Amino acid sequence: MNKRIITAFAIGASFAGGILLNTGLVHADTDFNGIVNTTKVTSLYNDDGKLVTNRALAANTPWITDKKIQIGDKGDFYRVSTHEFVKAGDVQLQHGQSENGIVKAGSNGALVYTYDNGDYKSTDRKLSANSAWKYNHIDTIGSKTWYQVSDNGWINSDDASTSTSITNTGVAKVSYAPDSGIDLWQGYGTNKVATGQKLYNGSEWRFDSKVIDSNGDAWYQIGTNQWIEGTYLQITNESFDQAAAEIWDPNFAAVKVNSDTNIYNNNDYNSGKKASAYAGQTLQVDSTLQNGNTTWYEVSNGGWIPSSAATQITTYRSPIVLNGKTKDQAISDVIAAAKQELGKPYVWNAKGPDSFDCSGLMQYVFRQATGQNIGSWTVPQETAGTKVSLSDLQPGDLVFWGPAGVTYHVGLYLGNNQYLNALRPGTNVKIDTISSDFAPSFGVRVIQ
Repeated sequence: MNKRIITAFAIGASFAGGILLNTGLVHADTDFNGIVNTTKVTSLYNDDGKLVTNRALAANTPWITDKKIQIGDKGDFYRVSTHEFVKAGDVQLQHGQSENGIVKAGSNGALVYTYDNGDYKSTDRKLSANSAWKYNHIDTIGSKTWYQVSDNGWINSDDASTSTSITNTGVAKVSYAPDSGIDLWQGYGTNKVATGQKLYNGSEWRFDSKVIDSNGDAWYQIGTNQWIEGTYLQITNESFDQAAAEIWDPNFAAVKVNSDTNIYNNNDYNSGKKASAYAGQTLQVDSTLQNGNTTWYEVSNGGWIPSSAATQITTYRSPIVLNGKTKDQAISDVIAAAKQELGKPYVWNAKGPDSFDCSGLMQYVFRQATGQNIGSWTVPQETAGTKVSLSDLQPGDLVFWGPAGVTYHVGLYLGNNQYLNALRPGTNVKIDTISSDFAPSFGVRVIQ
């Protein structure tokens, strides 16, 4: 909670001796630990339910409480000092536990509930299908988890999830892993547990389920509760429909083919035909590369198509969660993490920690500073925030080269016309100055 708790009447050592109540007026007495938030200037009452006339609590302030009582026919009260209480109807009880994250409404939307007297009560509000919401508290009752997405507005795990499930099946080939391989996990996301088994480059695994977790990482299920993370995978889809294509993925973008075209062996019209793509077909692509005046998409299961032959299916990442930091703190942390990598060599498709390409560097520093995945290459990173013009750049923004949807380079804007980047083979991570000879095309504000 950002607001400070005022201690003039806060619960303290005086509770050790207990509370003296007029037992003839008390009907119920419930012990618990919590915080009540005043919604207006809030009156105080004594043990007998009589108004305290010489002071009150300020509006919109939090107060520790450890007891809820009922005084005669005067209703329910929360104790905020040894012998002083507030009416339950004058405050909002903050229950559950503090936790920050992103929760997404399901395909049928999510019904909004309010919390009152220990019960969740449905309202006539419903959040839009597949919409994403920041939550700051959770509450678990039985097998159901509740997420607070607004002042006394809660949705539950029947209607929403911190992960997004995607209808997608196919084959995952480990292709870009370090020599040590990648881990096979039991579970995924924050609930993952290492099995001790490693998967190595060249191995292929059928998957029948895919999710994007609350950190923005993609996971593929290749066995009973056995999962692999998608960063180092080459994917050949067997089922990949429009709905799957419209969900943001950190490792791939989706494009729709404009007209029948060749898929080439390399990013060159003279490299020979590898396969064909037909008009209206949806393809996954996992990188872009500029060759002369043409920008090419690398198809996830092999081959290249010119960007002029396809249109990106635009998707957007849920907002970065600041986890209690201010915006300025988060930006400072990202810039500091980026400067730690100065001098490390550029290597195509490298994602750290010893070498980087341009987008791998951005992914790495944002994960180091925020714990979240903004995407492993430029096109997903374009949609990890809000597009801004070059005249509106702020420190911490990403700057991109190339048209939206087919960008080929990215850096981190530091302010004063400078940006940090990994530029090309033969160079190291460095700070450059924006110039007319190599000017970025637009910026993206990831930290809101």
